[in-house]
Amino acid sequence: MPQRSRTTDVMDAPIQQLLQQAAVPDDAVSLGQGVPFFGPPEEAIAAATDVLSSPDGYRYGDDAGHPSLRRAMADTLRRDNDIAACRHDNIIATAGANQAFVNAVLATTEVGDSVVIVTPHYFNHVMAVQMAGCRPVFVQAGRDYVPDPDDIAMALRRDTRAVVTISPNNPTGAVYPPETLRAINELCADHGIYHVSDEPYEYFVYGSARHVSPASYDAGLEHTISLFSFSKSYGMSGYRIGAMAVPADIYGEVLKVQDTIAICPSGPSQAAATAALSVGGAYPRRFLPALEQNRQVFVDGLAGIDGVSLPVTDGAFYFLLRLDTDRAAWDVALRLIEDYGVVTIPGEAFAARTPSLRIAYGNLAEDTAREGMRRLAEGLRALL
Repeated sequence: MPQRSRTTDVMDAPIQQLLQQAAVPDDAVSLGQGVPFFGPPEEAIAAATDVLSSPDGYRYGDDAGHPSLRRAMADTLRRDNDIAACRHDNIIATAGANQAFVNAVLATTEVGDSVVIVTPHYFNHVMAVQMAGCRPVFVQAGRDYVPDPDDIAMALRRDTRAVVTISPNNPTGAVYPPETLRAINELCADHGIYHVSDEPYEYFVYGSARHVSPASYDAGLEHTISLFSFSKSYGMSGYRIGAMAVPADIYGEVLKVQDTIAICPSGPSQAAATAALSVGGAYPRRFLPALEQNRQVFVDGLAGIDGVSLPVTDGAFYFLLRLDTDRAAWDVALRLIEDYGVVTIPGEAFAARTPSLRIAYGNLAEDTAREGMRRLAEGLRALL
């Protein structure tokens, strides 16, 4: 008989819950999956293949990750992100950015502490905080989906241990202005708490938007924990590889968590990530024109639909559109799947304050994006 555990009151994974509840047509167009349409660089695939039969591929490695990957990551962060990270006592390779977030939470909190999270939020962050026995404190973003640092300041408590930001953002696509990130980072420094910055979409910005790593404002890397993912940047979500840059004084604490959960990421995945870093940011940037085409399909297609408001954001590959309706967004999303053959993610998954749908346009060819937009428009006009 099931008994209560630390997961009992944690929310179910909402995307899986939605897809299990819906009768998904075989020809459905998915605007739900948050991955890019491209795969890894050829160099990454070759490196992973080459290492399979070597000790680096089939034996345990260093808890913190292979020295060559940590060196490449430190060099990349110094050059591209202005983060003064050392491979010896700041960089840790992880089995994806989600594991990096769990590492960060468990290494910096005690049961009963609170963690400030901006909403609409990424649900796995909330789940991790709750599983750690901590309490998420939610701060609502503004109409443009950018948080106000003053609102975050008002949410801080004596037991607050960290503030979490994602920019470019999932689920909204918002790119937080540099002055906003600096203010949040300085606020954390002033209160002796950590700023956990999740940056898996760092290369996906459009127009005049610019990605900034908050750790660039933390010269001594004393209070900022930065999380990175190869799943999005280099199209290797199945390889499960990410990295984190942490203050030196919690490096050992993070490694305790790492050794318990994963020991180390897989050797072939680390080899692929090292090779991807040698190719660099030019690789994901080459796909930005195709992503911008998809993005424009939805900007144009959603304009003029009664009951739909689209805050046009400049990052990642998401929009979070608002619905003027008394219906629950979850019900709208179910009807869109079953009756119109298009998958979106309802705002309830992200604790959106008003009925909303997340549109993901990263994993689509342009003709599929247009067909998905056609089905979405037809469904919204009928349902709202």
